[in-house]
Amino acid sequence: MALLQTSILNTHDMPWESGLDYLRTLAPAFRDNLGPAEQVQANFAKYRQKNLYLDPLTTRRLDLVELEPGYSDLTHCCHDSVEEGFLLSGEVVLDGEGTLQAGDYFWRPPGWIHHAKTGPGVQLLLGFEGRSNESGPVTRQVCAPQQAGSNHLKPTLDEAALGSRGRLRQVRTGELVWQPGPDFARSQAALTGFDLTQLAVRVLSSNPRTGQQTLLLRLAPGYQQGSAGAHAVDWQMFVLSGSVRWGSQALGAGCFVHRPAGRVEPAMASAEGALIYAKVNGWMNFTPASHS
Repeated sequence: MALLQTSILNTHDMPWESGLDYLRTLAPAFRDNLGPAEQVQANFAKYRQKNLYLDPLTTRRLDLVELEPGYSDLTHCCHDSVEEGFLLSGEVVLDGEGTLQAGDYFWRPPGWIHHAKTGPGVQLLLGFEGRSNESGPVTRQVCAPQQAGSNHLKPTLDEAALGSRGRLRQVRTGELVWQPGPDFARSQAALTGFDLTQLAVRVLSSNPRTGQQTLLLRLAPGYQQGSAGAHAVDWQMFVLSGSVRWGSQALGAGCFVHRPAGRVEPAMASAEGALIYAKVNGWMNFTPASHS
């Protein structure tokens, strides 16, 4: 079931899981459609991951994934689920979409046909939305190479094929404007208690109807929330650089937090500043504990 307690992971302390072990955590509708069975073991020897979040009911998941140099998918494919990724290092070629490098982001609605390969290797945060965010379960369907860039589930390519966030093939996040915290707050529900003057935000993707969104948060040195508090929706963050302090805990680069909706947690602070990749399952509402 979905996590009811806050989860804090230091990925540096987690062992890498082999690709074959990772496949055992996937539904048969995914792992049984990877391509020629005799090639799967050798292929996934170049794939490893650390699971950050997994909801067995919806199949929603987030993983830290590393593909070794020379990795290539065995077939072109599409998914019933949304797939989302943020590159931490390296480079990956997505047939039908583009060549993505460190700092690039993608959000792929269900059905879009693609193929991944990397020459130098790549490390990324890779997520499947599962049965959430207008997404279906995590599945994999083998598709013809000549169909790359088309949508297998909605071949008419109407608005339904794009979903509420659109088809974001390659977002160069370094080219996005940093929104000052007070400006960003006007698009959200209450952010009382956030240190908005020390916050800047890049919106990577968002659903304008539900508020579900993926963000980059930049905390300036000296960032300090006013008090403990709670978000109205599930909230996840991965520290990309710098560090934050959450109560007595110091969270440096590579730390991941899953914070369930409504759970009161200590105020977050950052003496040196930090850059955070955040996934919010609705408007980034925050209510200080003293006001709850």
